[in-house]
Formats: sequence, C-alpha cells, structure tokens
Amino acid sequence: MKIVNIIIFFSVISSFAGSKVQLPEGRSWYNHHFAMTNWFYKYSFNDPELHAKILAEGGYQGAMLSLKDSKERWDMLPRYIESFKKHQLAITAIHCRFYIEDGTYPEIIKNNLHLLKNSPVLLIPSVGSRKKLGRRDPKAVEMAVKILQEMSDDAKKYNLGGVATYIHINNWIETIDDGIFIAEKANRDNVGTIFHLHHWTKVEMRQHKKNSSHPFVADQVKLSKDITRSRKYLMAVIIQGQDKDAANHQIVGEGSFNLEPLVRTLREIDFKGPLGTMGYTQKGDIPKKLKNAYTAWDKLISK
Repeated sequence: MKIVNIIIFFSVISSFAGSKVQLPEGRSWYNHHFAMTNWFYKYSFNDPELHAKILAEGGYQGAMLSLKDSKERWDMLPRYIESFKKHQLAITAIHCRFYIEDGTYPEIIKNNLHLLKNSPVLLIPSVGSRKKLGRRDPKAVEMAVKILQEMSDDAKKYNLGGVATYIHINNWIETIDDGIFIAEKANRDNVGTIFHLHHWTKVEMRQHKKNSSHPFVADQVKLSKDITRSRKYLMAVIIQGQDKDAANHQIVGEGSFNLEPLVRTLREIDFKGPLGTMGYTQKGDIPKKLKNAYTAWDKLISK
C-alpha cells in the first residue's frame, strides 16, 4: 500500500521569541491541542482508526503517538497515517525511546521515518541509560549527544519538525534542567526539550520529601520559573489534571491543581509550540473523557 505523507498544517519552520530552536508553524498551543495515544492503553490500543475517529470527534487537532521502541507499535504507523489523513488530524509528535549505551537509536525508528517525510512531526525520545550512568558524566553526555545529533540529522533529512527530549522521572533525562543541558550540548536548531507537568511534579515531590517535613504542595512560582528558563529550547508541553499536593493522573478539568499560572507563563514567554494532554492510566469511557478534557482546556485558554 502506498503511504501518503501527512501535511495537514502549513509546515514552514519558525522561531518564537528568545528561542534557539525552530518550531513548525501552525501548531501553536493556541490552535493545536493534541492527545497522547497513551489515553488508549486500556481502550483498543491497537486500533488507529478508532483513535482517529475518537480524537476528531473530541475536537483535537492531532496526537502524539506512543510508539517507544516497540516493533509492534511502529508497525501501526502506516495505519495511523492513513486514518489520521482520513479524519484530517495531524501526527503532532511521536514518543520514541533510545538508550545511550547502544550508540545509536533503534532501527525500527530509523526504518519508518521515510513514511513521515515532509510532515512537521516532532520526535520526542525518552533517553535511558542501561548502566545508570551519571547525567553529567562527560562520557555519558558525549554518548547522548551523538545519538541526538544523529536523530537531528535524520529529522532534517526527512524534513520533520525536530527532536525534543522527553522528561521522565528516573530516566537519564529526568528534569527540565537535564533537557536544557543536553539540548545546549547538542547545539542544533532542531533539538530541544519538552515540559511535562506530571514528571515535573514527581521530581518536585521527591525533592520536597528530602528537604521538608511539611506536606507537599506544588510550587507554582517554581513551575513558572522552570518553564521560563526552558524557553530557548522548549518545543512542546504536556499536561493533565492532577491535585496540587499529588502527582496523580486525572483529566484536564479535574483535580485541585490550578493550570491557569501555567497558561499565563506560556503566554508571557510567547511560546509557539504545541501542547497536549496525556491519559496514562485512564480507563472507562475514554471518548467521553477525551471530549471533557478538550472542553475544559478550551475553556481554560479562553479566559
């Protein structure tokens, strides 16, 4: 079957104020809200056509495919491309994975990038270390940079949107500072990082537990400072609903954590990249939950 490249949005690349990375135009969080496909982990995960239908009906403009380094998941890419084109959705990003000791990123990823040619998709790799090497160990940094630069070259070769490291607690790239540090070392205009609310909160909770006996409450001032500090390399933002004193998994519009300061900060730094919601652990009526989350997000940014 011939694969048709997806170019749903105008894909000229531009910078936002103060940025050192280039971002695809037409996918600003103001008009492009995506959902991670981890929403479907417990709901027909192997059915890209159903995912596309549900997301389109829920109001979303795109999705971040949770493919990691799984051959089974990457084999679904042609079906995602076909289904998303049918429902006029964009593949906003692909969450992938590599380990720095491997010296390169997985062949299953390399062998599928040509299917995405000329689409402004972001490659968002989780970066791990099998040997738990130090995050500032010069040799480990050299290994990570080599792979990210290789991925950067391939993203340019196929005219993709770029590479943004995934922030995940206990990964080799764990914090926003790790993401900024390695992006600086990679020194490419298409390599940056993301902000991930859930994993930011998890790290903050761990630090708080070490340094204080008081109950944890998310520090909105620090959150704003961390996002602002990342502005030069920020390429995407991932949020969800949660409580102000817990890194639990809820949908946007639920939980006591106030998302308004985050939105205000994105406006203040003039962020022009996409923003999406994750649905990890969600089960039950996923179509309804996705629609409710989109409605809550739309209400939030209209304030």
